[in-house]
Amino acid sequence: MALPRECVYRTSLKWESGNVWRQCGEGVAVECAPPPEFGGPPNHWTPEHLLLAAIESCTLSAFLAYAEHARIGLLDYRSAAEAKMVLEGKAYRFTEAVVRVEVAVRKGNAKSAQSLLEKAHSRCPLTRSVNFPVRLEAKITER
Repeated sequence: MALPRECVYRTSLKWESGNVWRQCGEGVAVECAPPPEFGGPPNHWTPEHLLLAAIESCTLSAFLAYAEHARIGLLDYRSAAEAKMVLEGKAYRFTEAVVRVEVAVRKGNAKSAQSLLEKAHSRCPLTRSVNFPVRLEAKITER
């Protein structure tokens, strides 16, 4: 399968009330708000969470493609991500992030899984597009 040379993605949003909006992306929607520390209500996706979740899920998406092609026998994949945002002058910016991944594969495939995970992380277009470092911490087990 030939990969496209260019992709276009579209989103839209509609303000609902107060400081809550509905963020949409080609048939899917999520209710969003600013983080509570900036006056938003609790229990909503925030732009900050969406950015971090996008980076985390991009690593998974790329890894799934590589793992399937390599037939490494993926049994389980879990991750958690964390990012640090700091006030610099009068504006905030992210300064670092880490994606912590736990992967289980069939016996004899841990080394390949580690290599493919590192490849997926380094080639993730979101990781490559942000202006802060995104580390990968991986734990690979075999069953």
